[in-house]
Amino acid sequence: MRAVLWCNGDIPSTVVIERVTLGNAVLFGVDGGADKARSLGYTVSEVIGDLDSVDTDSWSGSMNNISDEDNSDLSKSLEVVIGRGFDEIDVIGVEGGSFGHQLGVIGSLAETSGGSKVRLHHESGVTHRYHPSMGTMEMMVDRGVSFSVFALTGCESVSLGGSKWELDCVPLDLSTRGLSNEGTGEVVNISADGTLALFVEA
Repeated sequence: MRAVLWCNGDIPSTVVIERVTLGNAVLFGVDGGADKARSLGYTVSEVIGDLDSVDTDSWSGSMNNISDEDNSDLSKSLEVVIGRGFDEIDVIGVEGGSFGHQLGVIGSLAETSGGSKVRLHHESGVTHRYHPSMGTMEMMVDRGVSFSVFALTGCESVSLGGSKWELDCVPLDLSTRGLSNEGTGEVVNISADGTLALFVEA
């Protein structure tokens, strides 16, 4: 099953919305993102979060109020939909706001449990989360397309193949070591003993 989470950042462009293909997924609003999705004519099945930035009067009966202050609304929403069995999750509306907010969006990838595929959609590309429970993750990256790999948690062993520069069971922490790799037109495969973020430019 696939879910789309619409966050309360800048409204994504038509290009991003079309890339995500909302028609074959269940759409959830992450707090105020629900109002933004509805304003564009999309049907939101449920609002998730602490509900401090959404028009609650408009969402009676379809709100999931989670007041935990230790996690962001995005982290809460990811845990909810993963707990319901969604194994593919596309997240839009993640851009804009303060730099701290942007770091928080990436941080949500590090603290989210389980092996569901999670993709953050930016105007300039897509960030794919890798979780060690996935085993080996494979994805096609066209020849010459730039991508970067970042460790979100400390890793003792990261392997990357099918790219211009490869890794073979090397340790990796959050650093610039995986910045600006390139696809070769083959399937890129990646495995690790920690959580990674793989950003592929559009």
